[in-house]
Amino acid sequence: MKKNLSLFLLPVILTLNACASFTNFPSPTSTKMLASTPVLPTEATPSASQKSYTNSEFDLNFQYPSDWFGPSEYVSGQTLRIEIGSDQVYPYGEIPDQPSDVKNSYNIVIQYTKNNQNSYWKNDYQSLMNLKDGESLSGERNLLIRVRELSLGSFKGFEYITTLPETTQMDHLFIRSLTLFDEQTNDLVTIMGQPTNVEIENGENWLDAYKKTDKANLMFFHQIVESMTVN
Repeated sequence: MKKNLSLFLLPVILTLNACASFTNFPSPTSTKMLASTPVLPTEATPSASQKSYTNSEFDLNFQYPSDWFGPSEYVSGQTLRIEIGSDQVYPYGEIPDQPSDVKNSYNIVIQYTKNNQNSYWKNDYQSLMNLKDGESLSGERNLLIRVRELSLGSFKGFEYITTLPETTQMDHLFIRSLTLFDEQTNDLVTIMGQPTNVEIENGENWLDAYKKTDKANLMFFHQIVESMTVN
């Protein structure tokens, strides 16, 4: 049965370690979910400004801006990881010799795991279930903000933001995420969009600067999600 993953995006807030690690993906457990609003599939309209990505092994495809870089594809067992972005992307695990001088870029990592047996995302997922849209939860290392709960076919999950308190001066983090889980198959889809190399103007709050870059790319983030299908 074909599942169309549209209009949902990165719900489950991953911990900072989980966000950084590709092999840390946890296994889902059957948890009672709040009533969610079904999201109707949106028909993607192909255009000259889009490129298509297809992986026949995982039966996954989506469209993304034609002037973006990538995709960088990595497969480990039952997990497929794809990275695309407005600046150069590199093979998973490869560190570029020179840092990019492109300011305010944006990259998106899509990960699809069949029959997922990891559990790294469970705690944040359950925390999101207890929040209302727009509410936040402050943890020891990050701030979790629920954007919305989504239901798409047999996949259910949340869109959310992981960031740090704006008073933080040393570390800067702002990730928009979508986590969708299919309880019938244990399949897990995560999408993470992150501003990179953000330019902070003199006197500007770092969080405001990151929010600006996120907002400027939010349309692309949603377009990718709306065009995505997985079998």
